[in-house]
Amino acid sequence: MTGKDKDYRYMATSDLLNELNKDGFKIDVDIEATLSNIVIQQLDDAACDVSGLAVKWSVPVLIHYVVFVFI
Repeated sequence: MTGKDKDYRYMATSDLLNELNKDGFKIDVDIEATLSNIVIQQLDDAACDVSGLAVKWSVPVLIHYVVFVFI
Protein backbone atom coordinates (compact mmCIF):
# COMPACT_ATOMS: atom_id res chain seq x y z
CA MET A 1 0.00 0.00 0.00
CA THR A 2 3.00 2.26 0.26
CA GLY A 3 4.86 1.29 -2.92
CA LYS A 4 5.95 3.70 -5.61
CA ASP A 5 3.69 2.18 -8.28
CA LYS A 6 0.23 3.76 -8.15
CA ASP A 7 -1.35 0.60 -9.61
CA TYR A 8 -0.04 -1.49 -6.71
CA ARG A 9 -1.26 1.08 -4.18
CA TYR A 10 -4.66 1.13 -5.86
CA MET A 11 -5.02 -2.65 -5.95
CA ALA A 12 -3.87 -3.08 -2.34
CA THR A 13 -6.36 -0.48 -1.14
CA SER A 14 -9.10 -1.97 -3.30
CA ASP A 15 -8.45 -5.46 -1.94
CA LEU A 16 -8.50 -4.13 1.61
CA LEU A 17 -11.80 -2.35 0.95
CA ASN A 18 -13.32 -5.57 -0.45
CA GLU A 19 -12.21 -7.54 2.62
CA LEU A 20 -13.51 -4.88 4.97
CA ASN A 21 -16.94 -5.00 3.37
CA LYS A 22 -17.28 -8.77 3.91
CA ASP A 23 -19.53 -9.97 6.72
CA GLY A 24 -17.59 -11.20 9.69
CA PHE A 25 -14.40 -9.33 8.83
CA LYS A 26 -12.15 -9.16 11.89
CA ILE A 27 -8.86 -7.37 12.27
CA ASP A 28 -6.30 -7.10 15.04
CA VAL A 29 -6.29 -3.73 16.81
CA ASP A 30 -2.59 -3.14 16.13
CA ILE A 31 -2.94 -3.93 12.43
CA GLU A 32 -6.05 -1.75 12.23
CA ALA A 33 -4.10 1.21 13.61
CA THR A 34 -1.26 0.66 11.14
CA LEU A 35 -3.60 0.30 8.16
CA SER A 36 -5.59 3.33 9.24
CA ASN A 37 -2.43 5.45 9.31
CA ILE A 38 -1.42 4.23 5.85
CA VAL A 39 -4.86 4.94 4.39
CA ILE A 40 -4.91 8.39 6.00
CA GLN A 41 -1.64 9.10 4.19
CA GLN A 42 -3.25 7.88 0.96
CA LEU A 43 -5.89 10.59 1.26
CA ASP A 44 -3.09 12.90 0.11
CA ASP A 45 -1.83 10.55 -2.65
CA ALA A 46 -0.82 12.09 -5.97
CA ALA A 47 -2.95 9.50 -7.81
CA CYS A 48 -6.60 10.54 -7.64
CA ASP A 49 -7.74 6.92 -7.94
CA VAL A 50 -5.80 5.93 -4.83
CA SER A 51 -6.99 8.89 -2.77
CA GLY A 52 -10.58 8.23 -3.90
CA LEU A 53 -10.37 4.65 -2.65
CA ALA A 54 -8.95 5.91 0.62
CA VAL A 55 -12.08 8.03 1.06
CA LYS A 56 -14.29 5.01 0.29
CA TRP A 57 -12.26 2.94 2.76
CA SER A 58 -12.80 5.42 5.59
CA VAL A 59 -16.60 5.00 5.68
CA PRO A 60 -16.68 1.25 6.55
CA VAL A 61 -13.84 1.78 9.03
CA LEU A 62 -15.77 4.48 10.83
CA ILE A 63 -18.90 2.32 10.89
CA HIS A 64 -16.88 -0.64 12.17
CA TYR A 65 -15.32 1.55 14.86
CA VAL A 66 -18.64 3.01 16.01
CA VAL A 67 -20.45 -0.36 16.05
CA PHE A 68 -17.75 -2.35 17.84
CA VAL A 69 -16.32 0.27 20.16
CA PHE A 70 -19.28 2.35 21.24
CA ILE A 71 -22.10 -0.17 21.16
